Amino acid sequence: MRALHAQYLIDPLTRSPLSLTSLTTDGPHVDFGLLVAGQNWYPIIHGIPRILINELKVGMLQRYYRLFEKYRLELPDFVQAEWEKSVAGIHDLNAFLKHQEETAASFAYEWKYIYQENNFEKENFFHFLSPFVKPINLEGKMTLDIGCGSGRFTKWAALSGTTLSFGTDLGESVEVAYALTKEIANVCIVQADIYAMPFEHRFDLAYSIGVLHHLPEPEVGFSKLPPVLKSGGEMVIWVYNRRNNARALYFYEPLRTLLKKLPKPVLFKLCYVPGGIVHGINLFGRWLASIGFPKLEAKLPFAYYRHFPFNMKLNDAFDVLATPKSNYYYVEEVRDWFSRSGLRAIDAYEHPEAGITCIGTYGA
Repeated sequence: MRALHAQYLIDPLTRSPLSLTSLTTDGPHVDFGLLVAGQNWYPIIHGIPRILINELKVGMLQRYYRLFEKYRLELPDFVQAEWEKSVAGIHDLNAFLKHQEETAASFAYEWKYIYQENNFEKENFFHFLSPFVKPINLEGKMTLDIGCGSGRFTKWAALSGTTLSFGTDLGESVEVAYALTKEIANVCIVQADIYAMPFEHRFDLAYSIGVLHHLPEPEVGFSKLPPVLKSGGEMVIWVYNRRNNARALYFYEPLRTLLKKLPKPVLFKLCYVPGGIVHGINLFGRWLASIGFPKLEAKLPFAYYRHFPFNMKLNDAFDVLATPKSNYYYVEEVRDWFSRSGLRAIDAYEHPEAGITCIGTYGA
């Protein structure tokens, strides 16, 4: 992270500002450092603030055992004490470190071979925000991407002229997001939990695309988000639509139940089957359009994907089948989330390909 971005972060436990201590740097970035509020502290690791609490923080401190061991003598006493207490819970250190190396290798495979950028990311980003947000609406704004994954949408928000774009995710995908956006000066990637966000009254626009419906309790997660907005700021989400979505409910979901425990490399290879089916239907539609029937092409299943490359269809098939849980909603339910969270000027749009975009405004 760049040092000037620390001013926007708060301690999720006390809601107090965080002070920055930089231990190592990588060009303009703090590579390893601390964010401190009283006795509460959060590390910056590999350029990414890791603002996690409770058992999530313990797991993170254990995961980066070697890094903390390397710098332990440079850490304040209270930081050393908490780290040592966390790693004391590791029963077999050698086995733990071996498992961590294997996990890292699996993660590297997933992001190197599965999630690859393509030339349609910007179009895809604004499609999910449509019809409410266009590129011009982001100029000069401060934005938050909640559940940023690989950072592709955080990147396109920033390149659309924002003053600053934050991306947050709970998972290790923040490593990929940071690598993708590292050279973009108006981006900051943070590892954080949707239930304990390290922001308060900061953003003109916060959005969450394809994330909330994977939570165990989606509305509870959503209810934590509006306070990140400044008064007059807007919240936009995209979630799965239950209406007219029999394909997902009665095909994808049973298939996910059967396949979700497979190793990711195996599951990814299996995704060539649904990805290939979608691509084949798109090619058939393209042929129909070429002989004078473009309206028929637009009515075929998966017509939304007809202009996208095969890799994107493959990635989406993997996303659908690899996530452990998905929930589907009627637009009326999603509107109610916004209303119960105190948002106003609520509007929603049901996309033809079975998604819902909903927008609301925070404060007076």
